[in-house]
Amino acid sequence: MKDTGNDRLFSLDILRGLDMVLLTVVGPLFYAINSTWELPKSVMAQFRHAWGGFTLWDIIMPLFIFMSGASVPFALSRRMDGGHAGWRYWRHVLIRVALLWVLGMVAQGRLLSMDPLCISPFNNTLQTIACGYLAAAIVMLIPSRRIRIAIPILLATAYTLILHFGGDYTQNGNAAILFERWFVPFVTPNGSQVLKLADSGYTWWATIPMFAAMGLCGMEATEILCSDNLPMRRFAYLAALGAALLAVGWALVPWIPSIKHIFTLTFTAQAMGWSCLLFAVLYWLTDIMRFRRGTWLLVLFGQTALLAYMSKELFRSAFSAFGKEFVPGAVHLFGPNAKPLAIWLASTILLVIVLTIRRRARYGACAAK
Repeated sequence: MKDTGNDRLFSLDILRGLDMVLLTVVGPLFYAINSTWELPKSVMAQFRHAWGGFTLWDIIMPLFIFMSGASVPFALSRRMDGGHAGWRYWRHVLIRVALLWVLGMVAQGRLLSMDPLCISPFNNTLQTIACGYLAAAIVMLIPSRRIRIAIPILLATAYTLILHFGGDYTQNGNAAILFERWFVPFVTPNGSQVLKLADSGYTWWATIPMFAAMGLCGMEATEILCSDNLPMRRFAYLAALGAALLAVGWALVPWIPSIKHIFTLTFTAQAMGWSCLLFAVLYWLTDIMRFRRGTWLLVLFGQTALLAYMSKELFRSAFSAFGKEFVPGAVHLFGPNAKPLAIWLASTILLVIVLTIRRRARYGACAAK
């Protein structure tokens, strides 16, 4: 694989920021509007996860996993010693994976409850990102590009065959959930409430091959954009990959339903198709055409994505409490309908301030060095 350590793509930060803004700003805005002026059900359906189909909200998690793999060549190439992965390489990988895993348990795994019967070892987006990142870190060391491309295809195929022949595609009868219910008791103490407290329909352990495949798809996208081809040809190749994945995802729906909860092949192919197309378009706009004006908010969220995510998951109540301080004034000026929008606006501004302080501290320290 070509050394990409010094060829950072501006579009990657924009893509990560776009995903995070959708999660922490746009989604809450629509819910705030809907709480006052009821929006059409078709609109709000785009901000929920249904069993079957593909919504705007469904792209958030797979896009994060895709980007975890896309960032691997940049994060790890400069940590290789003479083209080999030594202690410096693996130390960074393992620390990163462990950090994401623990933060995932803090965010949604009830780790802070300190109750072994309630703590879930695996049920969060950050942990799926860790799976994709670790898979990309391992596969990146394989010299043959053909093998690197073949591995995610084999993983996705194997998982699909297990799903298709190991059960049905219902919420309680699919092979992934059956495996989840069998396996979780082995990694949790007797009397654990993890399965009862889990989000209905979601699977994690059995779905690891698909998480890995998505991370590897992201790594392949970066490999395309950092190849020796002309920039427009890189854009065309990545866009073609995205279109091909979308075509596969749509074409197979009559036989394999698109289900986000268990990451069926059709859902994953569509998610990766949209991810590749978004990455390609942003690459053309920001890295080829150099159109970067007005992107500061996306860059901010892209460069502080982990803090933004943890703020949403862990400190949502604190941000909301800050927003409620401005409700009386907003209601006085604009009426009672302004209450949810006032909370959203004030909490969003606070989040932007927190992220700005964090980014300045981080990059200011780097500049000082």
